[in-house]
Amino acid sequence: MEARIAELEERLERTGGQKEDASPNFTLEKKDIGMAAATGSSNPAAPAHGEIGDKLPVVKTKVADVKPFLDENGWQEGGSKGHGFDRKKFHGGVTLKQDAFFGFQTILDAGYEITDNIDFTFYSWLWTSPNFGRSRVVAGPDGMQVDAGGNGLWTEVGMGLNFRFFDDALSINPQIGVLNGALLSSRIVGRGIRAAEGVVPNITINYDDDYFTGQGYFAYYAAIRDERARDFIHNWVSLGVKPALFNLKNFPVNSVGVHWEHLRFHVDRIDGAPGTLYNWIGPYVELALPMHLALRFAAGADLKGEVANEFYQASIKMHF
Repeated sequence: MEARIAELEERLERTGGQKEDASPNFTLEKKDIGMAAATGSSNPAAPAHGEIGDKLPVVKTKVADVKPFLDENGWQEGGSKGHGFDRKKFHGGVTLKQDAFFGFQTILDAGYEITDNIDFTFYSWLWTSPNFGRSRVVAGPDGMQVDAGGNGLWTEVGMGLNFRFFDDALSINPQIGVLNGALLSSRIVGRGIRAAEGVVPNITINYDDDYFTGQGYFAYYAAIRDERARDFIHNWVSLGVKPALFNLKNFPVNSVGVHWEHLRFHVDRIDGAPGTLYNWIGPYVELALPMHLALRFAAGADLKGEVANEFYQASIKMHF
């Protein structure tokens, strides 16, 4: 063993510590030879550490420097190569919303970047007002009456493409949704609970820069099954300014502005009496909260005035 070590040390001195046939990225060091002597392997078939170096160069890349292909949740890290999703390309949010007409709603909207300026988008909008669900006739103190239940509630899902312009300040997002429930397809609301009772072509336009923000939304709710009783149009426009426009700093407000929203009973195939259900307009304020949260509140007048003379709408959104 000592003679073998002496021979290897002589070779190291002659080559300056560099293997003659190794690439510049690999080295054979004296301390590796000393380790072979210290371990004193008793297996006669196993070569000393220096003899392994004669066949395979020592890789000096640290284990900690090797990036994992997937993270602990199974998502592919940004920049990794493979067939998994890159979580850094996802964006979107979950919104909890309530207003004077529709009641409580939960909305998920998400997008995945497929090119530099185009996202694949998808969403789910859960409407929870029992007035849009299955109803039944029950006996009450004043005789027989309609009792709106919680079955067959509006459940909307959809997908589309989001096109981004001007360094992402402007985005145009056309989508097509599918409406499931018991509102559009029957003469009597709630008489039948159906999957895909309607389709919802819709478009959302967003603008957001350092000083101004705005959103426009338009959706057509078209009945496509059975009696095809009714169609709706739902649209709104919000325009706001940001504190930076007034040189305000350390001010926990995202924007303030005006909100207009409109809902129209557009086609009535039963009685032939379409018309506007509400026509809201009023101010809004959106507050910034920690952990990517935003609180938005709007209130004002209902220009139609049949549902109520005033309206209110609050939402909490968590961005991811």
